[in-house]
Amino acid sequence: MIAVRRGCLVLLGCLGAWLAAPGAAWGGTGQESTFQDDNQLVFADPAALPGTMDRLKALGVDRLRVSVFWATVAPGADGEARPAFDATDPAAYPAGSWDRYDRIVRLAAARRLKVNFDVTSPAPHWATASLPGRPDLDKNFFPDPAEFGAFVTAAGKRYSGSYATSAGPLPRVSYWSVWNEPNQPGWLTPQWIDAGSAGVVEAAPSVYRGLVDAMWTALGATGHARDTILVGETAPKGQERAKGPTRALKPGRFIRRLYCQDDHLQFLKGTAAEARGCPRTPSASRFVADHPGLFAATGYAHHPYELAFAPDRRPATGDNFTTANLPELSTLLRRVSQRFGRTPKGGGVPLYLTEYGYQTDPPDPTGVSLAKQAAYLNQAEYLMWRNARVRTLTQFLLVDDKPVAGAATPLEAYGGTFQSGLLTRAGKAKPALKAYGLPVFLPQRSVRRGRRLRVWGLVRPATNGKAPTVQVQVRTGSAAYRTVRTVRGSSARGYVWATVPVRRSGALRLRWRGPGGVIMSRSVSFRVR
Repeated sequence: MIAVRRGCLVLLGCLGAWLAAPGAAWGGTGQESTFQDDNQLVFADPAALPGTMDRLKALGVDRLRVSVFWATVAPGADGEARPAFDATDPAAYPAGSWDRYDRIVRLAAARRLKVNFDVTSPAPHWATASLPGRPDLDKNFFPDPAEFGAFVTAAGKRYSGSYATSAGPLPRVSYWSVWNEPNQPGWLTPQWIDAGSAGVVEAAPSVYRGLVDAMWTALGATGHARDTILVGETAPKGQERAKGPTRALKPGRFIRRLYCQDDHLQFLKGTAAEARGCPRTPSASRFVADHPGLFAATGYAHHPYELAFAPDRRPATGDNFTTANLPELSTLLRRVSQRFGRTPKGGGVPLYLTEYGYQTDPPDPTGVSLAKQAAYLNQAEYLMWRNARVRTLTQFLLVDDKPVAGAATPLEAYGGTFQSGLLTRAGKAKPALKAYGLPVFLPQRSVRRGRRLRVWGLVRPATNGKAPTVQVQVRTGSAAYRTVRTVRGSSARGYVWATVPVRRSGALRLRWRGPGGVIMSRSVSFRVR
């Protein structure tokens, strides 16, 4: 769910009390703090990029998710005729076409920020098919997997760690994703096709299967076989009943068809299988051998957005997956694998949540308030900390998108863009900036008198390997905040999991003194009954 828009960098100014850093489940598997904002990274003014990276580093970000837009690098992307060039050779691409990505990897490496390259559409028109009357789909309609594989080969060579340019060797990229939101028509079409006697059937899973095959082979051939490679990158929801080239598939349906299974997890057969790009006669062992990336990938990437509802509010219908029902996604992935006689290591497929955020009002009238955005982000972080399958949760965006030009109403201006930034378009910090730096959440905001209040938090800027010392402060009535307990966070990532005594209703916050000064969490009210 990425709005691809160019935008000027809005400087954050001094973060002061909002510095922050990495996160991972205390006592569980590590969770990185990942951040994505292509406008501020991929399409930024090169002079502003170092400052943006410095600020993200200060916020405690571990990894940057970066969209590698195929058409942005490829020659003659708008034309139907393929240019004569060796698409597997990074030097054969137009001069300067890789520059934006070279800058990102160099600046990130200098700051010890890791990078996730998500190789995705728009594709060059010469590498896609066309749907009559729909030129708007030319950049993602039936992308050619062979041409995609050639492009990934070029990227794999360039970012292998041994490729040198006139500016010196380029750092290695060792973390990759295959295509963005293939179950959404904004990124891949057709979603459905008319297959004649088989009826209207799902097309996107078959197309995506070919893209995964191509990218897996290309990365393996360029020295990236042991890298982190993610498949899926699915959006959280799809159309309930509508079918057509641009009607989004629900992620549950998409996953089952990707692995050539029906709604009951039985292998598709005969005409039903053939129409969906699957073998007419199923063979589990052959399918695994033919599509190794679907089984040997590091994990499954998903975007568990709700955008306007609390993170624990379950989707209204099945086959949609948000932060509220991620265990159901894990169950589906495990059962799909087991149909092939394979049990995921540790009992479950690792989940990489590579986009997440909350739309705000202002400016989007369909979004949540600024205060709710901050609270919901902290609650989601807590819920993901509890989920042993989750490896990362990615904040999407830093700065709000610009509105649609010429829109007549706020809904038209902002409803189709992302207003999930921690800063407004004008660069003003939302409460979410502070909440991202030092998240805090109370699993129960009401306790009986004499009981202790459970507190969860994350000191995102704390140095990994050193347990941060955090003050839990409470205020009752009009009194000033006072420290009721000093606790040690986890050394792995700086998580706080403690109980504190409270006698009367009031508000609670966390306080931490780091190298950049004192930072405070948002205040959370609680009730003693």
